Amino acid sequence: MSDQRLSAGLTGQLEQRLHLSQNMQRSLELLALPLPALDLRLEEELAGNPLLTEEESPLPESAAAASEEKQQTEDENDYESNSILADEWCDQLPLPGNGGSDEERGDYFSTIPAPPPSLNSLLTAEIHALDLPENIRKCALEIISALDDDGFLKTPPADLAMICNAGMDEVDSALKVVQDIAPAGVGARNLPECLKLQLIRKGQLTPVLEKLLDEGVSDLEKNRLDLLVKKLMITPGELEKMLKILRTLNPHPGRQESSAGSVVIPDLVIARNQDGSYTVHLRESRKIGIQGYYEKLLNDDTLSAEDRAFLTEKYNGAKEFLRALEMRGTTLKQLGDLLIEVQKEFLDRGVEFLKPLTMKQAAESLGVNESTVSRTVAGKYAETPQGVLPLKNFFSTGVNSQSGGDVSNQAVMEKIRQLIAQEEPSSPLSDEAIAGLLKKSGIPVARRTVAKYRDILKIPSSSLRKKFF
Repeated sequence: MSDQRLSAGLTGQLEQRLHLSQNMQRSLELLALPLPALDLRLEEELAGNPLLTEEESPLPESAAAASEEKQQTEDENDYESNSILADEWCDQLPLPGNGGSDEERGDYFSTIPAPPPSLNSLLTAEIHALDLPENIRKCALEIISALDDDGFLKTPPADLAMICNAGMDEVDSALKVVQDIAPAGVGARNLPECLKLQLIRKGQLTPVLEKLLDEGVSDLEKNRLDLLVKKLMITPGELEKMLKILRTLNPHPGRQESSAGSVVIPDLVIARNQDGSYTVHLRESRKIGIQGYYEKLLNDDTLSAEDRAFLTEKYNGAKEFLRALEMRGTTLKQLGDLLIEVQKEFLDRGVEFLKPLTMKQAAESLGVNESTVSRTVAGKYAETPQGVLPLKNFFSTGVNSQSGGDVSNQAVMEKIRQLIAQEEPSSPLSDEAIAGLLKKSGIPVARRTVAKYRDILKIPSSSLRKKFF
């Protein structure tokens, strides 16, 4: 046998790893927040950093001009001699209403419903209220920002760990926190996990139900109930009881916090100018800045070393936060300008003229990462001439038209919706017939594509739409 010897030594190995700076993490965190959640974040910063102060937002140009004109008019008419203080006369103004007693009119504003907070805002506020280690808190906030509209977490844990500069165990712990505080099922990676989380919360998860969700979802989707009975070794009656339990669960747990009457606050306002062009404005949250008194105090030679260290730390933190806030606004404004450039025809004429645009294409145009665009879009809305719309509505893939250009799949779905709305109720259009009509209009799509888009629109098949009388 050959002589085998063990030896110890040091070896070097080079590897590339991506680390995000604390400033970049803060910028990404603010970028992902819609306006209501940003307000909560600003409140937290104002409470935690004495150097920050809330500034009075400047009047828009139109309002400033009106104010100046009003002042000139007052000066010309010499109103100063008989003017009264605003606080005195505003109390005498009647509140809007439809008559009634003074007491009823005085209660006018209490009848206006406040806009309900989004799921993102609620979870963000709860995370900040919990006593969590800083690394777990950052991971939890990143997880919340990555949730889709249904409440599912589609971002791989490894990507979350890289973004947060954290380990996989920290991401798992943060995910457990989010799943515990969120509505049951939110934070799941897939539908079976979503349903299991809801069953656990209800105390209804049995071993056989868990096996059904782990191994039988495919059979369930294809209605292969006979195979499920054999696989689970249960009777048809027992399977029916299990299915009855599953029907009580919510496959879209992230949507339960919103309602049809919910009021949303747009982050962007896209307005049409008189010449037909468009301009994008940011709907700003509370405007904050650094108090000048403390900046001067830092230059005071009599300041103690302890006080100087405290003020320096808070000053640097305030500057970093304001820089991140500015980056959020800049990125949103740049995205709004891009949407105007690409989707002008949609803004002019409606959804049928929406052009295909992916987040990857937007990222390339803006010179940023695709995940940055995703964070910018998530949970945010734009006020447009076509109504208040989620920013995600501006993004869609497309199909090739016979004219040589691309047609957005959103536009194709709108055409399908219109065709079905105009069909004869006693003889509804089949998916094949709809595909034929679309082809005649220059949009060649397959029957299965029509069926997929119809499902997205939540429109039943032709056999279920048929009316006999």
